[in-house]
Amino acid sequence: MDHTNNWRRAAFPQYKASRRKARKESDVDWQMVYGELNKVRDELIESGPYRCVRIDGCEADDVIGTICENHNNPSPILIISPDRDFVQLQKYPNVKQYSNLQKKWVEPVVDAEYDLLEKVLKGDTGDGVPNVLSDDDVLITEGARQTPMSKKKMTALMENPEALGTAVARRIMRNREMIDLSRTPTSLKTEILQEFSTPAKGNINKLMTVMVKNKMKLLLECLPDFEIRN
Repeated sequence: MDHTNNWRRAAFPQYKASRRKARKESDVDWQMVYGELNKVRDELIESGPYRCVRIDGCEADDVIGTICENHNNPSPILIISPDRDFVQLQKYPNVKQYSNLQKKWVEPVVDAEYDLLEKVLKGDTGDGVPNVLSDDDVLITEGARQTPMSKKKMTALMENPEALGTAVARRIMRNREMIDLSRTPTSLKTEILQEFSTPAKGNINKLMTVMVKNKMKLLLECLPDFEIRN
């Protein structure tokens, strides 16, 4: 699960800055929304039969990436998400990804390493990470536009990143830091693995109690689906 004090914002203040700006300008009562979501999260941690990992400074992506990196063995790992940020983790032969929204397998366009490099070069506008030809603050500066990334420039960057100068080389490092899930700080990886090794606090009976208390009739009807089966 996501936590606060994201380490990426300390390294790159523009990270997801446009999302924070959009929330401030929105009519939605985000404090109320997050307050209710936090209640659900806390009930799941305390009563659910699952190991829930939430580390100060980390995003859920850091948790998933670290677990995949440190459980790189024949035991299979399945990531349930449509988010292509996780495609890079398919460099580990035991990792697969399935989109619960599109009902299909999520696979690299070329291979995991190539797809990661392409994403590093192109950036991730949704997370406030510009392409490597653009300034750090281009996505939060009103009226500013990113420098177009042509196929020719993309090929040149992939073949010889240093050829386009020190500024581009710095931005490649900037983007890899933000996007490459192996770059999660070592101290946070240690905390993630310690938390992941801790048994779940709850069980199926505790979860049932929460559902009864909150009159979750539809969920109670499929309560066995929440149980972990070996």
